[in-house]
Amino acid sequence: MGAKEELIKTIETAIKDERQAQIDYKKAAEMAEDPETRAFFEQLAKDEEGHEKVLKRRLAALKLMK
Repeated sequence: MGAKEELIKTIETAIKDERQAQIDYKKAAEMAEDPETRAFFEQLAKDEEGHEKVLKRRLAALKLMK
């Protein structure tokens, strides 16, 4: 496997990890008993969504490279 393919695989794995983190943080927010903790986990989930978007853009750009 070439370097580009390895990089693509790495980013794809990172995207999956970001999605799982979103799920985990949203579950934690639902279980939180106080508003501050709930807001904390909701913000973490939003942060992970942002990371996922960045990774998807980078992945698309990498796939376009020769």
